[in-house]
Amino acid sequence: MPETTTARWLVMIERAYRGAVERQFADVLSLITELHRQSGGTDLALRGLAASYALTTDYEPALRIGGRTLDTLPDPRATVRDILAAGVTVLVEEPDLTTLGRTAADRLLPGVRVVEGGGLAARWSSYEQVWFL
Repeated sequence: MPETTTARWLVMIERAYRGAVERQFADVLSLITELHRQSGGTDLALRGLAASYALTTDYEPALRIGGRTLDTLPDPRATVRDILAAGVTVLVEEPDLTTLGRTAADRLLPGVRVVEGGGLAARWSSYEQVWFL
């Protein structure tokens, strides 16, 4: 029987979406873990402002409406931690970190990998599919 290899997919997210109350159960980041489970191998590249999802922060997503605090807003950093825990490789290009400030590289979530500028495009041919979400 011939040996089969698992084709990896690369999913790229470039636009940061700060979330909304309506999000509740589905957003583009929530899709990544399921794609990984079904495909057997998905890598996630966070580019542009979406690279900020890979940084630690003290910010807690909450919204004050009148006298009520809504604290069930999406937290992209928590979702990226879940994605990493599921075995997805998370990549960020170095120039995108630089744009986020000089301390950004020091605040990367554990497990996030930094690639050189243009390094993602150079790897595209090694993937079965490249998706931009």
